[in-house]
Amino acid sequence: MKNKLFRGLMIAIVVFSITFILYVGDVFDVWEWKTWDLRLRLFSESSRASENIVIFLIDQNSLDVYEQAMEISWPWPREMYSYILEYCMRAGAKAVFIDFVFSESSSWGVDDDQLFAETMAISNDVFLPISLSKSTKEIDESSSPVLKTFSLTGFPSLGESAIPMESVSLPVPNLLSSAKGVGNTTFAQDKDSVYRRMPLVFSLNDLLLPSVPLALSLFLDETLSPADIPLDLSNQMIIKYYGPTGTYASYSAAAIINSYAKLQEGKPPQIPPETFKGKVVFIGGSAPGILDLRPTPFSPVCPGVEILATTLDNLLQKDFIRIPPPLVLFLFIGILSLITAIGSSILKKIWMTIPFAVFCLGLLASVTSLAFGWGYWLEFVAPGFAVLLSFTGAMVLNYSFEGRQKRYIKSAFRHYLSPDVIDRVLADSSLLRLGGEKRIITSYFSDVAGFTSISESLSPEELVHLLNDYLSEMTDIILSYGGTLDKYEGDAIIAFWNAPLDQPDHAVRACRAALDCQKRLEELRPEFAQKSGHELFMRIGLNSGPAVVGNMGSHSRFDYTAMGDTINMASRLEGACKHYTVPILVGDTTFQMAQDDIAAREVDLIRVVGKSKPERVYQILEEKSQISLKMKENVTTFHKALDFYRKRGWDDALNLFKKIKDDKLSAMYVARIEQLKQSPPPDDWAGVYDLTQK
Repeated sequence: MKNKLFRGLMIAIVVFSITFILYVGDVFDVWEWKTWDLRLRLFSESSRASENIVIFLIDQNSLDVYEQAMEISWPWPREMYSYILEYCMRAGAKAVFIDFVFSESSSWGVDDDQLFAETMAISNDVFLPISLSKSTKEIDESSSPVLKTFSLTGFPSLGESAIPMESVSLPVPNLLSSAKGVGNTTFAQDKDSVYRRMPLVFSLNDLLLPSVPLALSLFLDETLSPADIPLDLSNQMIIKYYGPTGTYASYSAAAIINSYAKLQEGKPPQIPPETFKGKVVFIGGSAPGILDLRPTPFSPVCPGVEILATTLDNLLQKDFIRIPPPLVLFLFIGILSLITAIGSSILKKIWMTIPFAVFCLGLLASVTSLAFGWGYWLEFVAPGFAVLLSFTGAMVLNYSFEGRQKRYIKSAFRHYLSPDVIDRVLADSSLLRLGGEKRIITSYFSDVAGFTSISESLSPEELVHLLNDYLSEMTDIILSYGGTLDKYEGDAIIAFWNAPLDQPDHAVRACRAALDCQKRLEELRPEFAQKSGHELFMRIGLNSGPAVVGNMGSHSRFDYTAMGDTINMASRLEGACKHYTVPILVGDTTFQMAQDDIAAREVDLIRVVGKSKPERVYQILEEKSQISLKMKENVTTFHKALDFYRKRGWDDALNLFKKIKDDKLSAMYVARIEQLKQSPPPDDWAGVYDLTQK
C-alpha cells in the first residue's frame, strides 16, 4: 500500500508539473474558452438582464424603408438621429448612446451637423463613441481640451490598469462638444474570434479615457467605483452575458422615427414614448451592411451595440465575473491530480478505476459550476487534463509493473553503468559485443585528499558508509550533466562525456559538473565531519582529447570504458591539484572548449612525468554568469603577475601576487619567486615547471 501511495504521489507531482508548463504556455486557452461559453449557456438567466436597457437598431428593414420610400441611402443624414433624440427626450429616457463615431462632416451639409449638435446639447444626456487605436498617427491637438473634459481625472489610480493607446478617431468638433460624454468602443476578441472581455480604461498621452459602458455607468450610478471592478490578467472585464442576441428589448429605428413623425402630426405613435421612460437607450446597427456584427458565447452574430449594453448592465448591477488567484487554480489542480493518481494507483480492477475517473471529472464539473454561481471563472480544462493524465499515468504504471522483473534487472545495472548506456544497449543489442570507437571526450578524474589516513581511523563499516554517501552524491551530479560513469577506484571517480551519446558541449558539461561537485561537498562537509570525524576535500582533474571508448574486457565479462592518454592526463591533473593547492585543474583543450561559459585562470605551464611537451593548465572558478566582480579583479591581477613572472620581472610579480589575499596559489608563487631570486633559472628558461610526482 505504501508503494502505491508513493507512486500515486509521484504521478501527481509529474502531472502537476506537465499541466503547469502547458498552462503557462497557453495551450489550454481555446478549449477553456469553449467550456466557459458552455457554462454561460447552461447557467445564465436571460431574466437577469435589466429591463431598463433598450436598443434601437438600424436593421435592414430600416435601411430598406427609407431608401425605397424617401431615397435616403446609408449613411443617413444626421437629422434622422435628431428625430430619435427628440423622441427620447419626449419619452424621458435617462441616457442615450449612439454607436456611430461621426468622424467626418455630414454629406448632407453643414446644417445637418449643426441641427444634430443642437439637439444633443438640448438633450444633455447623449453619449458618443470615440475610436482609440494602437496604431500611431497624428492627433488633432485642437480636440485635446474637449477630450480632456471627458477623461477620468478623478481616478488617477486607474492608470495602472489602463490599456495604452497611440491615436484616436473623434466625432467632428461641434458634435464632440455637444455630447454629455464619450467612451471608446474599440475592444478585441479572443484568439478564437469570440468577444468575451471588455477593456474599461485606456491611456492616451496623459489622459485616462473610459470605455462607453464605464462612461455611461459613472453617469448613471455615482456610487460606482471603477477601482472595485474586477479585471482579468489582461486588465479587461469579463462580460457576463445573460442570453443570446435579443436578450435586451430591441426596436427598429424605422419604427421609432415613424412614431416621432406621428407625434409631430398629433397622431397615435406606433410605439408610445412612455415605453422608454427612465431607460438607457443604445442606438446601433444590425444590418449586415453596417458591419457591426460580432460573435459571442451565445450567438455567432450579435450587434456590437448589444455587447456594450450587456457590459453596462453588468456594471450597473455590479454583477461581475472574477478570476481566482493563480494559487487557487494550481492548488485545485494539485488536489485533483493527487486524488486521481492515488485512487487509480490503489484500485486494481479496470471496472473500478474507470468509474473513479468519471467521479473525479464529475467532481471537477461540480466545483467549476458552483464557482460560476458565485461569480468566479474557475478553469475547467487544465484541471480536467490533469485528471485524465493522472488516470492514464496510473493505469500505465499499474500495467507496467507486471514486467517488474525486467525493470529490476535494468535497475540493478544502473548501479554500475550510465543510464544512457543501458538505454542504448536495450535499443541495440549489438553493443554487447567487444570493441570500441575513437572519440573526442572530456575525462573526469577525482580523488579525496588524504583518504588513506581517513580510512585508517575508521572501522570498515564506518568507512563503507562514508564512502557510499560521498560517491552517491558526486555520481548523481555527474549523471545529471549527462556524464558516463566509468568506474570507481576506491574513493576515486572516473567518468567521461561525449560517449556513448554525442554531446557537443561536453567540456562545458564536465566543468559544470566539477564545480557542482565541489559545491555539494562543501555543503556536506560538516555532516561528513560529524559522522566520521574527518573533513573531506576533493581534487578534480579534467582533460579533453581523443580516446578509445567502448566495451573492454573478456568475452564473458566486460565494461563500457574509455582508454587513452586523455584519461591519463586527467589523472595527472588531479594529482597536480595537490601541488598547486587548487580544487580543480583542467587541461588547455578543455579550457579552450569551455571558456565562453566558464570563468578560469591560468595556473602554470607544466611538464608532467613521462611527457616531454609542456601543458598549459587552468583552474576553473565559476560559471561566467555567476562570477563576482572581486573574483574578476583577482583573476586580472593574477594573470598580470604571471606575465611578469614569466618575463623574470620578479619584484613586479611579487607585488601583484601579494595583493591577492587569502589565495594559496598566489602564496605558492610568492614562495617560488623568492627561491628563483636566490637561484635564478638558466637563460633558456621558458617558465615551464616540471612536476616530479604523478
